[in-house]
Amino acid sequence: MLKVGVVGASGFVGRRAVERLHDQGMTVCPIVRNPDNLASLTAQNLNPFVANAFDAKALTQAFQGCDIVIHSVLGSPGLMRGSVAPAYQAAQKAGVRRLIYLSSMIVHTSAPAPGTTESTPPIHKQPGFPTHIAKIDAERQLRRLRKKGSVEVVIFRPGIVFGPRSRWVADLAHQLAQGTAYLINAGRGVCNTVYIDNLIHALRLAMTAEGVDGEAFFVGDREDVTWFDFYRPYAEALGVDPTQIPQVAIPHFTHSRQQQVMDDIRHSVVLQKLLASIPDNFKQKFKRTVPKQNKSSTQPLPARVPPPQPVVTEMMAILQQSEYKLPFEKAQKILGYEPIVTFKQGCRHSIDWLKNEQPLLFSATPHNIDTL
Repeated sequence: MLKVGVVGASGFVGRRAVERLHDQGMTVCPIVRNPDNLASLTAQNLNPFVANAFDAKALTQAFQGCDIVIHSVLGSPGLMRGSVAPAYQAAQKAGVRRLIYLSSMIVHTSAPAPGTTESTPPIHKQPGFPTHIAKIDAERQLRRLRKKGSVEVVIFRPGIVFGPRSRWVADLAHQLAQGTAYLINAGRGVCNTVYIDNLIHALRLAMTAEGVDGEAFFVGDREDVTWFDFYRPYAEALGVDPTQIPQVAIPHFTHSRQQQVMDDIRHSVVLQKLLASIPDNFKQKFKRTVPKQNKSSTQPLPARVPPPQPVVTEMMAILQQSEYKLPFEKAQKILGYEPIVTFKQGCRHSIDWLKNEQPLLFSATPHNIDTL
């Protein structure tokens, strides 16, 4: 049976990968940065490791005996860029056979052009989206490392990964309940969903498939899903009429050169490595020493608090204008991938999780849950 290391095991995808692979009888080695995340993993009779994603030496120790490593690290662009080389180098030293890297469809923008396939060159000019460029750079680093190393590399570029514990589900539910959810073009844009267990199923297939070294794959749900389709089940579960979700116009977005420079500094690999070297307990102590800004107790309260309004982000504006469902024929042909969970089932699982984790959402009056 395979032994699989999962870097980023406390994240949404990484955590579910650990659960599913463990349930399938594999030996799973969860790897997390923060020791606080060990409790839930230890409770599952797992043997987790604590390792900084920049620390090749610690990762090498964690990867010992692993056949496969799944790299599912979320965070700043600097972390995304800076974590792939240490992971590959550690995998090389530990004798890992294959590294599976979780990239994203965003390398082709949040709304890939019609006709986009896995062989379509990434879009390097995406002002305002440093994370997108970081994913492109990470993929490029891995391909370069593979040319000199022996560890095989497989890349996945999923779209909207949803399911229990997903921010897509949790954030959408709160927005619907607060009245801040919105749709563009009546929600007719294509939503490139992939239910979390479908993605993990594809990762599992890639562990043993032949002829996948150096390949990139799209994976998704079988159904054609619009943004209205995605919002609808959650709205109905919360007692919100989906046809009454606010329709908004697309704002004009600008990007200043000054802001880009500041973003480049803030998201640099050097700064992220420096921050990663600072112990978490020191960071917490520092936060506690920073004085909080107190509002004057004599400041009069407004007679009536206005209801929250939808705020259109550039990311969502682009996502909701998508006109193209990413194809996954390549994954079907090479990996034998077929979705194992329908979109409807995925929504039901997600809603059941919401009811368990956020019951007040379902008992509160729509648009009136400020106390949650």
